[in-house]
Amino acid sequence: MPRKTEETQKPRTNRSRRKTIKDQDLKGVQLKPSQHNYLNTILKNEISFCSGPAGTSKTFTACYTALHLLATKQIKNIILCKPIQESGEKLGFLPGDMQDKIDPFMQSYISNIKKIIGAELTESLMSSGTVEFKPLAYMRGDTFDNSLMILDEAQNATFKQLMLFVTRMGRGSKVIVTGDISQYDIPKNNVGLPGFIKLMDGVRGIGHHTFEEGDIVRAKILKDVVNKYDKWRVDNDPH
Repeated sequence: MPRKTEETQKPRTNRSRRKTIKDQDLKGVQLKPSQHNYLNTILKNEISFCSGPAGTSKTFTACYTALHLLATKQIKNIILCKPIQESGEKLGFLPGDMQDKIDPFMQSYISNIKKIIGAELTESLMSSGTVEFKPLAYMRGDTFDNSLMILDEAQNATFKQLMLFVTRMGRGSKVIVTGDISQYDIPKNNVGLPGFIKLMDGVRGIGHHTFEEGDIVRAKILKDVVNKYDKWRVDNDPH
């Protein structure tokens, strides 16, 4: 009888892609002081609001915190949401299944998560349902336990939609709401974020972090662009 070689004794097997995240997966990310302050606001509160101009890492830091909580087993799921009605198209008329319809609106989430943990682990968490995308308009009746829920581009949500999102929060969950009130795509009188933040001010368990122009982490010229735009908006805002 022929002698088995080491190779035949230990046949190679295809390892399945990892579907869990470990805290060490986040070690390569270095947060700036303003990002650490935002992270601490989220950790200390059940509901956290974050406002600030484009490029200040509102979405990136929210995603990083969500992945940290997932890696340390403080939550079981990440729920990512955006108001998408400002696109001018109803989801039902867009081609493809529901996932195909919402994917284009969620690319900012996907790209930020990939920057933090890489493409393969990102895709694995998405395919397992650990990271899930939900259109704001389709959340009525849902409750999310042991999850971190993020609503990005919240300046395009109405007051009632913000209330709808926050009240989907279940046991053991946290909520993050981010937005730039200078870049809304809906009529100004429909923008609910500033009034909602003001209404919730002083409620125990609710925090608010504000990024400033000096916190912009994209191209340096963007700080000057944002500054010029803010000055123009005061006198020329079409809404």
